[in-house]
Amino acid sequence: MPKTNLSVRTFNEQALREASTTLNNQIFPSFLPEIIIGIRTGGFIVAELMAKSAPHKPLLLAISRQRASTQAKNKVKGLKGILRFLPYFITDLLRIAEHKRLNSKPADENQPFSPDIDELATLRGVLRTRENCKILIVDDAIDSGATMKAVYDVVRAEANSACNIKTAAITVTTDFPLIQPNYTLYSHVLCRFPWSFDFKG
Repeated sequence: MPKTNLSVRTFNEQALREASTTLNNQIFPSFLPEIIIGIRTGGFIVAELMAKSAPHKPLLLAISRQRASTQAKNKVKGLKGILRFLPYFITDLLRIAEHKRLNSKPADENQPFSPDIDELATLRGVLRTRENCKILIVDDAIDSGATMKAVYDVVRAEANSACNIKTAAITVTTDFPLIQPNYTLYSHVLCRFPWSFDFKG
């Protein structure tokens, strides 16, 4: 497995808006989506910023699929307070160590995924009236790629075969994710966003 140096980059709200606009500028000249689907939580925030600054008015939808590591963190009381107390050079090291630990084994592309019932119903209702459309699925970061692949598979299954579906993320952190996004800004960069556990507001 290739060994690539990881770096950590912090995005405040202004930097996040700028990154979303840069992603738009990369995508929209050649692919103008009618529908933008954001993967909650972070991916939806990025998708919302992209939709707001788009030259057209794409429909914005959401699909929820939380990473197992994020679910585990949410169960630890006081974790946010502890991480936000630590200086960034410490949490940078913790991020890199966690990333290497979580991605030390091949990703399981057969993890079960059941979309939120209401979100899936909304998606089906929209796609039912669109036989030939362009769809962009957005996440904040792709690590193993399991989340993006699961969501992509759901959208692909629900959409008409003539629909053109592409994917985008702010960063891809691993060498061989299960799905490589069509558009991305960074490679092997761990991004600290305003919603991250260790972000200092």
